Amino acid sequence: MPETHETLRSLFEEAAAAGQSHARTAPVARIAERGRRAHRWRLAALATCCLVLVGGTVATSVFLSTSAPAPVTPATGGTPPPAPASVPGTPPSDATESPARPSGDRTAGRTPTSAGTPTDSVPPGGATTTSPS
Repeated sequence: MPETHETLRSLFEEAAAAGQSHARTAPVARIAERGRRAHRWRLAALATCCLVLVGGTVATSVFLSTSAPAPVTPATGGTPPPAPASVPGTPPSDATESPARPSGDRTAGRTPTSAGTPTDSVPPGGATTTSPS
């Protein structure tokens, strides 16, 4: 078996000697061109990454700014409707509504209607009444 190793070794040494005798260095222009090409590829990759980053940032900011819901006003009950014009000396037709509401409990002085929503039960004099339960 050592003879086969010697034969293979001598064949590989001959092939290496033939390759070294035919080998020559590449021209400087070709080496410089390969370097420039690699540099252009790196710059193109960097520019692409920057554009994707900037585009993603802009798209995210546009999405977040347009998806924000409009501010919701608090549910305070609103303002009472304007009183209808009446003849002097006659009481207004809606005498059960009082514009002043007590602070604290929002349902104080209210009685539930058949629909289940509370209504004001404060008479014009300001005294609170309760309905029998």
